[in-house]
Amino acid sequence: MTANKPEKQRRLLLGAPFAATAGWLLLPARRAHAQQKASLLARAVAQVPTSPEDAAWASADALDVPLSPQAVVKPRIYAVSATGLAVRALYDESRLALRLEWRDAASETMKGGVSAFRDALALEFPSDPKAGIPFFGMGEANRPVTIYQWKSDWQPAPNNDVDERYPNMAVDWYPFSGRGPGEIAEPSDYGGKDGDKAFLTSWAAGNTLADPALQAQRSVEKLEARGFGTVTPVADNQQDGEAKAAWKDGVWTAVVSIPRAQEQFTFARGQTVPVAFAAWDGAKSERGGEKAVSTWYFLSLEQPVGVFTYAAPLLAVAGVAAIELVGLRRLRARRTSHGADEPPGAD
Repeated sequence: MTANKPEKQRRLLLGAPFAATAGWLLLPARRAHAQQKASLLARAVAQVPTSPEDAAWASADALDVPLSPQAVVKPRIYAVSATGLAVRALYDESRLALRLEWRDAASETMKGGVSAFRDALALEFPSDPKAGIPFFGMGEANRPVTIYQWKSDWQPAPNNDVDERYPNMAVDWYPFSGRGPGEIAEPSDYGGKDGDKAFLTSWAAGNTLADPALQAQRSVEKLEARGFGTVTPVADNQQDGEAKAAWKDGVWTAVVSIPRAQEQFTFARGQTVPVAFAAWDGAKSERGGEKAVSTWYFLSLEQPVGVFTYAAPLLAVAGVAAIELVGLRRLRARRTSHGADEPPGAD
């Protein structure tokens, strides 16, 4: 015996809420699947760690990033010692932190004078991801990239001056430094009340590489690029990166922390942003374009899924079931009040 059309319509009407609720139940799974498309998923923490040894990193996802020689433009390089990075990411309400680990046989912090070069590492992403993905090699004219470069000699900058590099040096007098005869002046002396930084011409001209005040505050420099040969540091008041690194047994481990709120966008939860990396081995005289580089990978900030997200659909199912039960009881009561079931109709 088949139900007549009014009976079918009532059953369909009562069944529709279950179909809608089933779709809602699948929302968390769909959200998780979408985030799995990211190469690296940054997990949420109360406060991002600053130390590479912090226990919080153990819970972070890991991504192995291969590095290759930069052989596209001069100065090219055809062999690099840093062939890969292990990357982890965590974020809090205001900052995004990445832990980066790579092999490097020697720790180079430019000790040894003008013939020495630094170890360094860089993180790059589009300055405005909505404008499209630029070329990973320093961006494009209409699609710039933002770069945070950690420099091994900036971390100990206050104790890595010329007299540390040449401990047996002697001096007669540093004029306009505020120091007396026979005293070795520090670069920061020229920025004090008794000094004049005009006598450190590159610092006076705004070159961050010669800014002892900036280097004493942070070991990472923020830059912007619009193609090869266009790297430019941002203004001092926009230098907002932080980093801490340690070298042990032939391995560098660095934590680079940056604000989620950038000039043209914010690293939002659930958003996927292209990221690329580069590394320099100072012992191999790598500098400038002579470096190891990666292509684009994709970083996403995990969208935390609270208990309510999973509990709400279950509560909804219970509510829908209660409504269905009430509806069925009323239907039976109505049919009983008419004395018997309705006669079957032809389909």
